[in-house]
Amino acid sequence: MEERIMINITGMDGSALPEYLLRTLYASDINLEPHKRRSRITPDGAVELVVDRLPFMLHARMDIPLYGNIWVMAHNRGEGYRCHSVDFVREAVETYLWEAKRRLSPGGHSTATLAHLEAAEEFHSLADRGEQVPYCRMMALSHAVLAAEGICVESARRRLAESPRPDMLLGCNTWGYKPGSRYNEYFTQLFNFATLPFYTYKVAAHEGSFDYGEQDGLVDWCESRGMVPKGHPLWFGHGETNPPWMFNKSYSELKTFARTHIKSAVSRYRGRIKVWDAINEPHDWANCFGFSQDQSLEFADLCCNSLRENDEEALSLINVCLPFGEYVAGGFVCYGPAFDKLISPLAFFRRAIERGIDFDGVGIQMYFPARDLVAVDRLLDQYRALGKPVHITEMGVPAGPWHGADDDWDRTSPQSQVGLTKGIWHAPWDEHIQADWMEQFYTMAAARGEIKALTWWDFSDPGFMKTSPFLYEDHIPREMFFRLRALRPRIFGTASSSQGPMKGKGV
Repeated sequence: MEERIMINITGMDGSALPEYLLRTLYASDINLEPHKRRSRITPDGAVELVVDRLPFMLHARMDIPLYGNIWVMAHNRGEGYRCHSVDFVREAVETYLWEAKRRLSPGGHSTATLAHLEAAEEFHSLADRGEQVPYCRMMALSHAVLAAEGICVESARRRLAESPRPDMLLGCNTWGYKPGSRYNEYFTQLFNFATLPFYTYKVAAHEGSFDYGEQDGLVDWCESRGMVPKGHPLWFGHGETNPPWMFNKSYSELKTFARTHIKSAVSRYRGRIKVWDAINEPHDWANCFGFSQDQSLEFADLCCNSLRENDEEALSLINVCLPFGEYVAGGFVCYGPAFDKLISPLAFFRRAIERGIDFDGVGIQMYFPARDLVAVDRLLDQYRALGKPVHITEMGVPAGPWHGADDDWDRTSPQSQVGLTKGIWHAPWDEHIQADWMEQFYTMAAARGEIKALTWWDFSDPGFMKTSPFLYEDHIPREMFFRLRALRPRIFGTASSSQGPMKGKGV
């Protein structure tokens, strides 16, 4: 049943937000499943939004004073909305105050965090009493987000101190590995888990043959240094990761090749590579071969079954990107058809489980999602509810400006609406902010028992996300390198930085 909702979103001066921000507003259900965005901006700057079902929660990109540019959520204390009009900023303040207070532990938080909570309540009260309402409401939102985030991270830090994770896998991809380099020495100081490249353009560049020379050397290196190797990925429908000869094949021929490719790789490293991304980004996002949604599910089934047939002890992951699924609201994808109703990452996992696909774990990519850590924590609750171990398979945040200066940001692009372009967390990105985000996210994630592995992407410049790696291109470390090295003993629960072992298939 469709409903039309009127939402007012105003800034510090009481005027409506710029149109490019108003157009980001979308609704989801209370479990973060997006509705397709259908909205119009009224002459007075309000947003009329069509929602598919009740109750709903709201998400909008905003510039928050003293914080940054992120998606802000409003969810009516976890209950969702059934009304026909929403004052978004006021409801967002109520949302983050509720998130803060439900996590609050007496005597367990820093003075800075508690000060943010007090400030949020005071500014919120001033606004309710009619004192400089737009200004006070936005300041209340700023402090409420900072308070809720601080309480969330500090609570996680306390849980981790009480129950450390000696079994945690800390890893990175190995794209910059060279025998005898400083890269390798720094890599092994941080990680006990290494992702190895199995893209088809690398291992099957020529039809009818496979080349594993690079992978053989990497597996040997991992074993010599006591690191757990992981294969990534056995299938990835992205145009840049598959060789030209594959694009002339039918769906049936691609299935035959996938079985052959998986058998070749998995059987070659049986007992040596114990973790695989069986399929990467199959949820409508990377679909260069134009599969239907049913075919994508069938391919996931094929990949997981082929992996199991060739190594029944190996851990199989289905790996997803854009875990909040904002692209579903926007109706766009990376490659392939934009189906009338797109499948979000969470919906894909639910369909895979309903279909009986035999996979062991959930893989989530977490490139800066332009979300506060409270929203990320709520999202991780949804992935935990799938009932399978979780790996954060890829992640990164920048150490400096990315995608150009603010004036060059294409605010109308789909990428700007899913956190792939500009987003600011606490302050403009630099090495300190990057290290802060990494430490806080790793602490929060490691305190969650269902999360078994944390993998950064990449280790050295140039990286997939500009300036995100631990090392500069000349292999000089960024601050984040030393921050993780200091954090490791807290994660593992050791006085030293010894590496946690991998223990069986439940990892």
